[in-house]
Amino acid sequence: MRNLLLSEFTKFKRKKIFIFGILAALIFPIFNSILLEANYEDIQSTVREYSGFILLMPILIVLASVLFFSEQDNDTLKNLLSIPISKMQLVFVKMIVLLLFSIFFQLIGFITGTVIAAIQNIPLNDFFLQFNLTLATGILLWAAALPCIVLVVWFNKSYILSVIIVFFYTMLNYIMHFSDGVLRQPLGFNAGTLMPIPMIFRWLYQFYTPIGDIQIQFYNRFSPYFVPAAVCFGVLLLEAAVCICLMICIYRRREI
Repeated sequence: MRNLLLSEFTKFKRKKIFIFGILAALIFPIFNSILLEANYEDIQSTVREYSGFILLMPILIVLASVLFFSEQDNDTLKNLLSIPISKMQLVFVKMIVLLLFSIFFQLIGFITGTVIAAIQNIPLNDFFLQFNLTLATGILLWAAALPCIVLVVWFNKSYILSVIIVFFYTMLNYIMHFSDGVLRQPLGFNAGTLMPIPMIFRWLYQFYTPIGDIQIQFYNRFSPYFVPAAVCFGVLLLEAAVCICLMICIYRRREI
């Protein structure tokens, strides 16, 4: 399994998108420090909200298409299965690679934001809280990307189709997290609970410190609908488990 994991990581060496993906983690912390007068919490919330939700999720889905399509493009799947390695193992390893990348991406942004804050003599208030929130967001965004990755694996067509799916899935989730009709719903069988990004925000928002009348009004209006970490992780990891099972089923039925 370890050799298989290393083999999956070597695919990134041949793809420039991996390098671009890592460099993308630096964008928002740097821009935020240049354009805004922000405290440490604002810098790290930018890492989570913008770097994570706008950049990381699409990158994860495109990387997933690289991992799954490379064996098809290079006609190496038959060789792997003859070792023997099961298709279930292949799916699990690809998911682990994506999870590690997601965590690493978030931590790169966190470290960058922390270095910038230290250079600007910004107090590193609640350092461990911000670290834990960033680490947790990396795990949750990996889980949030999986429903879209299921579609990529199912269609099994091309990178272009993957990009189209990425665009609509990312925009749908991100738009929904601004909707009061989605966020202000009780836990249950509804979009506010089942859609990954709104669910993550229902957990994250409770850790933000509102500043100004508009933010305070929003915070007070939205606070009854905050969800605890156990609920947020429970829902998204359960959805992730379902998605991985679906991917295994799809992959097993695919002809070599």
